[in-house]
Amino acid sequence: MASPPPGIAEILNTVLQPDLIASSLRIATPLALAAIGGTICERSGVVNIALEGLMLIAAFFGTAAALAAPTALGVSPVAAAWIGVLAAVIAGVVMSGLHAFTSITLKADQVVSGTAINILALGLTGFLIQVFYDRQGTTDGAATLPPLFVFDVKASGALGTVWEWVNGMFLGHTPLVYVTIVIAIVAQWAMYRTRWGLRLRALGEHPRAADTVGINVVKGRYVAVLMSGALAGLAGANLTLEQVGSFSENMTSGRGFIALAANIFGRWTPVGSYLASLLFGFAEALEIRLQTFAAAINIPPQFFLMLPYVLTVVVLAGFMGRAVGPAAVGKPYEKE
Repeated sequence: MASPPPGIAEILNTVLQPDLIASSLRIATPLALAAIGGTICERSGVVNIALEGLMLIAAFFGTAAALAAPTALGVSPVAAAWIGVLAAVIAGVVMSGLHAFTSITLKADQVVSGTAINILALGLTGFLIQVFYDRQGTTDGAATLPPLFVFDVKASGALGTVWEWVNGMFLGHTPLVYVTIVIAIVAQWAMYRTRWGLRLRALGEHPRAADTVGINVVKGRYVAVLMSGALAGLAGANLTLEQVGSFSENMTSGRGFIALAANIFGRWTPVGSYLASLLFGFAEALEIRLQTFAAAINIPPQFFLMLPYVLTVVVLAGFMGRAVGPAAVGKPYEKE
């Protein structure tokens, strides 16, 4: 006899646990890093639709460096993982430099340039897996960064319950999870409380006026695009060197585009982009958790798999018309 379907109380009791918030933070980290990079880039007036490709390239080179470092440099696995993070950031900066050159110097269409980089990254990483590892699909497993702030402390009563939730939600994450929170706060402060932030916003709102007062528009936009590439590189490193430990073809699976949606939903602010990424991260974490009930409540598991992407479409459809981006975003600057 088939068991009865789970009730609402049973589902909520299983879903609403500390590790759901912890999973949301982990899943949101690469989205937030890429989204904050997109915010900085678009605030300067350059659309960076290439976030997907930048993350993919960075994830591959970060993994490749982490795999090669122990033999080539004789370092420990943890040191190799940090070398991989550095390699991922460099790869993201180099590839974003290509986008900056085509968009700013050559004044090509920024959306076309970003799309081309996405296609290039997908094909190039698949080719390099075959060349470096003589296989298709995935690389060998690399060392990953260990979690921080791991405390094996037990407590009873109300204090024990509070500690269980705090420990389960916020402690024991890998380094880049905490680094992302710091980056979001510092970037928000810098964008609205420093001369650099004022100049950055001027580049995206009225570049001609910025040029008139002596701000180098081309240099400022180059710096913003390269910063975006560095943050996308950290996002790629998080995917491989903190979450999975290996690289697989197209492993970003649309995260770069979700990061673009988070940037818009966050209204082109670093903290807003981070909070929007948390929303998408929560949707994906919830989707993973709800799949355990798919068979019991006669809902195909594919229904839950589509939740993050449906949320992306809803956000774009609901906020794209209302959110007003920088006035000069996507427009090449012609110096008179």
